[in-house]
Amino acid sequence: MKKPNFLIILTDQQRFDTLAAAGFPWMKTPNLDRLVHEGCLFKNAYTTNPICVPARYDMLTGKTGRAHGHFDNASILLDENLPTFPRELSAHGWRTAVLGKCHFNPPTAHHGYDEQHLMEEIPERVEDDAYLQYLKTNGYGDLRNIHGIRPLLYHEAQKALIPEEHLGPNWLAGRAEEWIDQNSDQPFLLTLGWIKPHPPWNIPESKKGIYADANLPEPLERSRDLPYPSEDSDLYGDFDSTEEKRKIREAYLESVTMVDEAFGRVLAALKRNGILDNTVIIYTADHGEMLQDKGFYQKTLPYDSACRIPLVVRYPEKFKPGSVREEFADLLDIFPTLLDIAGIRLDRAVLDGESLLSNSSVKRKIQYAHSCQGRYRWIMTRDERYKYIYYFAGGHEYLYDMQNDPAEKNNLLGLPDCPQAVYAKLKTEAIRREQQAGPEGTVKDGEFLPDAQGRHPSFDWNNGEKYPRWCFTPGHFQQFGKKSPAEEAALFLKEFSASKDEAPHCPSAAKKMLLEAYSKVWGCDPAELEKLLTIKS
Repeated sequence: MKKPNFLIILTDQQRFDTLAAAGFPWMKTPNLDRLVHEGCLFKNAYTTNPICVPARYDMLTGKTGRAHGHFDNASILLDENLPTFPRELSAHGWRTAVLGKCHFNPPTAHHGYDEQHLMEEIPERVEDDAYLQYLKTNGYGDLRNIHGIRPLLYHEAQKALIPEEHLGPNWLAGRAEEWIDQNSDQPFLLTLGWIKPHPPWNIPESKKGIYADANLPEPLERSRDLPYPSEDSDLYGDFDSTEEKRKIREAYLESVTMVDEAFGRVLAALKRNGILDNTVIIYTADHGEMLQDKGFYQKTLPYDSACRIPLVVRYPEKFKPGSVREEFADLLDIFPTLLDIAGIRLDRAVLDGESLLSNSSVKRKIQYAHSCQGRYRWIMTRDERYKYIYYFAGGHEYLYDMQNDPAEKNNLLGLPDCPQAVYAKLKTEAIRREQQAGPEGTVKDGEFLPDAQGRHPSFDWNNGEKYPRWCFTPGHFQQFGKKSPAEEAALFLKEFSASKDEAPHCPSAAKKMLLEAYSKVWGCDPAELEKLLTIKS
């Protein structure tokens, strides 16, 4: 019997509601719609940690941060004794490769892949990044903000600074086509990591405005609760006009369509090589994006906009075409699913997830997610109707009726009709999960240990703001070039100016951070950068 191929598509920051065929008709995703019609859609799929690095290591190892050490994006070396799915498949005869974004530490750590061709968000060395090398070969070696400007413009629609055919999504599609053509005669595992729709949103002319006439849903009503700041704030974009907010949402959706178009080329390569039906295709994302819902941006939050993700599996031999599964599924389930289909035996006690094969899956009654450490930490558990959230900052608790309150706005705790039995069940499960999967020292005598600081200050590190504090730190200014500091500063000013038709709005706190970081990175007077800014009052 011929071994199946495995194709894993992992996009970055893609919400669950971005596939038209999944029930969201405003989307322009014909290739993903085809995948849904020909595959199995998991409607209630979740990330186990809605932030890039830990989500990817959860999927890679089939284990949570307690095992691999990642609860946030901090740089930690992975214990190479942990099993990974590329290592297992490689050991059993599959040719394995990863193309695109990995977000491993260090970037070139292969974790069992035979080949690695990187396209990282913030590459540090041309020598490590295949996409940077491609740009250099094609005459764009002086470009620094290859995926868009991060400081200040992170959550704004931007102009693409290079022609569309050379943008990241198309480079990855082309490299994947080449790889499939070269390796279709042997069983393979190919993982493709698209950066989009993760911001920044650098959009080519052909995609600008494609959602201008779409009937887009409005963001979920603002309801920022403790430990987050609830007052009006320009750092959250609260004073942006309706038109400004819509343009931002359109840019995000345009990025999704860019990925869809690129993914269509990969499907065509599989079909052209006669291996489409013998290839297990798993399409998913590391986490979602708040995109103004509840007054937030970014991820790292316990709400469905950040935690629910798309998940589609196409493999006609095992998954009925056009089927829809309602049970919970998450990123921890990918590793055991691959082993199950490949027929590889591994002590399942080593893995935390369950196979998605219908004949071997255990229907999960309670789904959970968690993120971060210290006072930024939270954990969430939910059943088919209710969701429980515990924030370690101040010990704030919330219970939402997801059936009648999908916007997660009305906390049931303290109300006369609060379902106490449900609260007790979900909190008990959250404590159990925290003891098993969370950082050490967060539970004592069967109870959470809260942090004394019960409210995050404004412009904190993990607030879900439009202008995230970390985006103004030196590491978010691209510095992989070999030019002098003055020349690098001039390139930044040139690209910053070219990425927008008009001067961007700039909250005063963000402006201060931007100018200080610019001066620190290149040792230059920030006066020229300041001329490009306006302060939003």
